[in-house]
Amino acid sequence: MYVILFYDIADKSLKEKDNSRRIRKEVEKYLSRVQYSVFEGEMRQSDLKKLKEKLKKECEDELDSIIIYEFDKPSYSRREVIGVDKNETLFS
Repeated sequence: MYVILFYDIADKSLKEKDNSRRIRKEVEKYLSRVQYSVFEGEMRQSDLKKLKEKLKKECEDELDSIIIYEFDKPSYSRREVIGVDKNETLFS
């Protein structure tokens, strides 16, 4: 399956614990970074389930936002980049 994930993690000054590094590291285990907080790539359904479970534990529901798009195949979507494509090898 193909996954696009992006997040908006609240500033550490707003919370008791800074979770942004832990969230980033967890996502980077499975997906490639294409922008500062945007990741994409192929992954197994079982890995996506593991990732979601870990992110739910780290995410502060009142402050953080994590959005995941799932595609059965990347061919069901179009991708257009204006400017530098930081992850061009995925779609060559």
